[in-house]
Amino acid sequence: RGRGGSLDKLGYAWDQTDAHVQVYIPLPNVRREDVDCAFESDGFACRVVSEEGVPHQLTIRPLFGPIAPAACKVRLPRSRSQLVLRLGKAEGGGEGAWPTLRAAARR
Repeated sequence: RGRGGSLDKLGYAWDQTDAHVQVYIPLPNVRREDVDCAFESDGFACRVVSEEGVPHQLTIRPLFGPIAPAACKVRLPRSRSQLVLRLGKAEGGGEGAWPTLRAAARR
């Protein structure tokens, strides 16, 4: 249809260290110039145009803990099979293990 949609539908995975969270989005053959991400202390929004020219959006806000926007990066591994977002956990509240990525899932 060419109307685009949510990257949530494609699924994503995530893992973490004490200092970072990495979000993996399966998007084959994406070029760096087709990715636009904005990072804020409570979450992020990424817009990606697929190989077919279809725009997709992924917004996760609020995150479980705060992040340091200046420490966040977008990576495209050489395999070009996925987009990797590296989120730097903010000092004073974001460090340590997060049981979930989204704050809404907290109990």
